[in-house]
Amino acid sequence: MEFNSFSWAINSIEYPTVPQDFYFSDFFSIMFSLTKELIQITPSTNQTSEFDFSSSATTTLNEAFLVPFDVLRNGEDTAFLHEIFSSMPISPQILDQILPVMGRTARTILSREGCDSSMPEIVVNLYVRTHIVVQDSDLVRLVNLLERPKIDEQDDDAEQCSICLEEFRHGIEDSSVEVVRTNCSHVFHERCMFRWLRHCADHQSPYSCPLCRCIIFPTSQRD
Repeated sequence: MEFNSFSWAINSIEYPTVPQDFYFSDFFSIMFSLTKELIQITPSTNQTSEFDFSSSATTTLNEAFLVPFDVLRNGEDTAFLHEIFSSMPISPQILDQILPVMGRTARTILSREGCDSSMPEIVVNLYVRTHIVVQDSDLVRLVNLLERPKIDEQDDDAEQCSICLEEFRHGIEDSSVEVVRTNCSHVFHERCMFRWLRHCADHQSPYSCPLCRCIIFPTSQRD
């Protein structure tokens, strides 16, 4: 499950920093700064809390746009505004909530006494957090995609689990001890693989083989 939360601040610059040579009459200069953060939520193994939250490194994108006075001030041509800001990786729903505030800021700027023909600047700082909820049932489904080989006493290719280092033959007579084989042909206990996938999820890492670091699942299956 995935959901977004976001916050923003929109301000005007009283003394524009755009060089005089680059002024365009009847245009706003929009300085857009987008910061995105990925937050993963997993069931906690700590009895004091229900969930664990882990955050990956944030990414920031800065870009400048030119928007005509009338388009931004009136805010009626939303399709055109969406096209202008289409290079910013934000959802249309978030942009629809920001545009009215940008329009009010534009009207405030143009209503000021002594507003000359120089190009005013508006700064938009947007912070988007994407929350991904990873549940144990999702990891169980991924483990169930793996092959389940039969291990016997004569099998020299898979002597022990590389995670717990226990020999597989210890579980031959115990049908409850399941083993799984990855697409890179490495074999592990099912319970150990589940714990490894939990570790990958907690650290925002790809679901990779703990022995050779090959990606375990094709993208279509992992999604």
